[in-house]
Amino acid sequence: MQVDIRGQIPTYVHEVLDVLRQNGKRGYLVGGSLRDLLRGVQPHDFDLTANATPAEMLEIFKNFRVIPTGLSHGTVTVLLQGKPIEITSHRTDGTYSDSRHPDNVTFTTDLGADLARRDFTVNAMAWSEETGLVDLFGGQADLANGILRAVGDPEKRFREDALRILRCFRFASQLGFTVEPKTAQGACLCAPRLADIAVERIFSELTRTVLGVVPERGICGMQNAGCMPYIFFDIFPDLTRLTALNILPKQAPLRMAALLHGQTPDALRRLARRWHAPNAFSDSMCAYVTALGEKLPNSPYEARRFVCRHFPHFEGALLLRAALFGEDVDRAMTLTRTVLKDGTATELRRLAVNGKALQEKVGVRVEKTAALLAYLQDLVWQDPTANQRDTLLAAARRICEKENWL
Repeated sequence: MQVDIRGQIPTYVHEVLDVLRQNGKRGYLVGGSLRDLLRGVQPHDFDLTANATPAEMLEIFKNFRVIPTGLSHGTVTVLLQGKPIEITSHRTDGTYSDSRHPDNVTFTTDLGADLARRDFTVNAMAWSEETGLVDLFGGQADLANGILRAVGDPEKRFREDALRILRCFRFASQLGFTVEPKTAQGACLCAPRLADIAVERIFSELTRTVLGVVPERGICGMQNAGCMPYIFFDIFPDLTRLTALNILPKQAPLRMAALLHGQTPDALRRLARRWHAPNAFSDSMCAYVTALGEKLPNSPYEARRFVCRHFPHFEGALLLRAALFGEDVDRAMTLTRTVLKDGTATELRRLAVNGKALQEKVGVRVEKTAALLAYLQDLVWQDPTANQRDTLLAAARRICEKENWL
């Protein structure tokens, strides 16, 4: 079938296809890059398949910079114009004893056999300038109708690679597609195999799902398929406010905080450790949830306190309240942005005195220094003009005498 996408393919990809052709081989654009081009979306990277073995590709591209990324599975990466292009030999897969990777692969020149091993019909098409679109499994129709359908037997596809279950629901979220019933049933039957999947891969699919255009479709799909115990373990996300995800900016920690807002920060940190999530992700997710425990700032003083306690997450926390609870946060947002801009949201490091000065000039006991600084910071939040060395030292003496901290 002729599909006019040639003009949408970058020159460096055409050059790789031309090199294969000049050496008596044929390359095809496949996978997500082709799917996105057919949707009218420009891909970020391009994947090819070719009727050449890995050894032949290494010879064909010997004058190019080549990274042998996965030779045992038939994949090499050619770097051209600073861009990586993955090329995988046509292949068929053996058994999948680990529910993730084939134990062995067999290289073939049969494009149809290669496409038959792929996950979903919308990802199982191929294109070359000579053949046009090769669509053996109805992928173009499913793409037009917004349907995710497994290639062949869904249960077989998911038993081969259990991560495909989460990929299915991630695609539902990212593309706004509906999962075909038999495919959803296959995912449900194979969900326990997610126990064999590395938690890092589960976390990656989950975060990409919450960042999709219809995240509730992906999350509900996971829930209905029985995936949640293998994703969230003993944590139960709040699925009653999934539409809130659409309102929030596309920031993974913020959207995850919306999904898990009923949990304590300690519980979320434990979950993040089980995911092997980056510390920055864990810190941000917990910061957003912690900020939900405070009332909306309604005065410049409260705004200064809120900004300092929750910087740099204060704006996200306010957006989270609006999305989850329908609160009007416009005044709070204006107040917090104002005090941040005018510099009156004074951090501890910007106080006119520090702990050493308080110990030397006032005589506060070492173990009470932090508490005294907190008092002084609160004083400056109430009256920013009080942030003067002599003023704060005098206030510190009064507080120490009253609290018996000398």
